[in-house]
Amino acid sequence: MQFEKIVQQGLIWRGFQFSAILFLNVVLSRYLQAAGAGWVYFLTNFFSLAVLVGSFNIDSAYIYFSSNKNLPKVALSWFGLFFSMVVGVILIPIFYYYFSYYPIQNVSLSSTIVYGEYYVVGIVLANLFAGMFYAQRDYFSPGITIGIVNFSLSFYIIYLYKVQMPYMQVVTIYFIFFTLQGVLVALIYCIKNKVFNSFQWPTINQLGLLFRYSLIAFTANLLYFLVCKIDYWFVEHFRSQSELGNYIQASKMGQMLLIIPQILASVILPQIAEGINKELITKNILIISRLLMQFFMALFIIDVLFGQFVFSTVFGKSFYIMNLPFLLLLPGIFSLSVLTLFSAYYGGNNRLIVDVKGAGIALVFVVICNCIFTQKYGIVAAAIISTIGYTINLGYSAFNFFNSEKEHTLKDFFCWKKSDYLLIRETFRKG
Repeated sequence: MQFEKIVQQGLIWRGFQFSAILFLNVVLSRYLQAAGAGWVYFLTNFFSLAVLVGSFNIDSAYIYFSSNKNLPKVALSWFGLFFSMVVGVILIPIFYYYFSYYPIQNVSLSSTIVYGEYYVVGIVLANLFAGMFYAQRDYFSPGITIGIVNFSLSFYIIYLYKVQMPYMQVVTIYFIFFTLQGVLVALIYCIKNKVFNSFQWPTINQLGLLFRYSLIAFTANLLYFLVCKIDYWFVEHFRSQSELGNYIQASKMGQMLLIIPQILASVILPQIAEGINKELITKNILIISRLLMQFFMALFIIDVLFGQFVFSTVFGKSFYIMNLPFLLLLPGIFSLSVLTLFSAYYGGNNRLIVDVKGAGIALVFVVICNCIFTQKYGIVAAAIISTIGYTINLGYSAFNFFNSEKEHTLKDFFCWKKSDYLLIRETFRKG
């Protein structure tokens, strides 16, 4: 399948998936308002960290080894089903210990643990089996499944709002749906690939390969996660719940802009791992980076003009202060967008150590500056610090990229070309 055709499929079906997630985000935010959405999103942020740590980021290894076909898909599937359950069990005492000392206001300890289990098991299952779908260049199956689940939940929440369902019950249903989408993605993969027709388990050597790759991927993604989201903890500690809700919503909206780069990365990594069209893909990474630069410049201008009105209208008046941090985060989100492409390039080449070093440098900067400035200057300072940190991370990654690809220079990154738009045209022309 040609590169443009693969990109087209990824954009359509992962785009559908992320549009459903965005719609759910809007519906839930309007239902809970800034303060309520703040603690729910803060909780899911913590659970995301638990997924990353508990799963050892093994989903990255699943994509890599499914793409180069060094490990059998049936063995990976059975191990993935078992592994997701083990992660859920292991995290129960960790959740109990953490939330006993740092309880969530107005939420019981038992409910918090249950929410964590719903989230973790569902996300681990979805990540593992969606990754194996991507390795098969199948973006339809996971995209349509996750999209339908999230749209269904959105409309169900709208109905529950009309019948005045207590919002804590809505939150419980919200977390249950994470498990539902994970189970469905795993089940569909196993049925399509006839996994249940036979039982196969990875050998010791195969597990060694899996976890060696995962160790580096885990370190890189843990550092990246902290670079992107450790500011939430500083804002939560130093500022009000309303500010936290506004800041997290601004950050989530910014990270929604990573959807297309993430879709493209899910195409790039398997192609690089297979050794297919490497030179073409490297060239396209730079083309896409230049197009992203133009997009973010235009978006910045639009947000200056209309952002305040749009956010207050869409999310409600309680989100009246989210536009300024969103505006300040935009240059950093551009950096993350390009970094996502470079990270896929390094992942496919088994050079994730570059991501580890870049994220480590950025994290030191972000932590030190948040400690100094966020308490006094609030979410404005947090946004500026994050943008600089993201740019530092991109700078290190780009430096190594151009050192590796000698035929390209930094000028290729900044020099806009009319021919760049041909990639867009070719992508959407090929049916």
